[in-house]
Amino acid sequence: MIASEILKKKSTFSSIKCVLCRNDTKLNIKIKKIGNAFGTVCEECVKAFNDEEIELMYNMFTAYGGYYGKMSNSKELSYSKLEEIAKAYKEQYRDINDVESDIKTLHSAFLYGISPQQLVKGIKLLAD
Repeated sequence: MIASEILKKKSTFSSIKCVLCRNDTKLNIKIKKIGNAFGTVCEECVKAFNDEEIELMYNMFTAYGGYYGKMSNSKELSYSKLEEIAKAYKEQYRDINDVESDIKTLHSAFLYGISPQQLVKGIKLLAD
């Protein structure tokens, strides 16, 4: 009995979590060199982000916690967060071009599933 249970457990494949979005996947993963380490990245994240963005996001999530899209379950919520960021930049008379170097804003955007390109373009559109 014990031997058959062990064999059953070995025959099943466990899923692997993407280091960026934490989605479970069994197929179509890529092992990427991220800094000095290696991480598994799902096919959707590989298509959506370039290597520099993947490394930036991985480092932020390692340092500050969370994962891509953790706080958002809809496009409407992500858009409202983008509007909130743009409004804050406009009210504080902050330079929109500096958003790419604002770590707090980038991390917050990533948690809401906003990519770096969407953040830069969205703030430029919404703050004007």
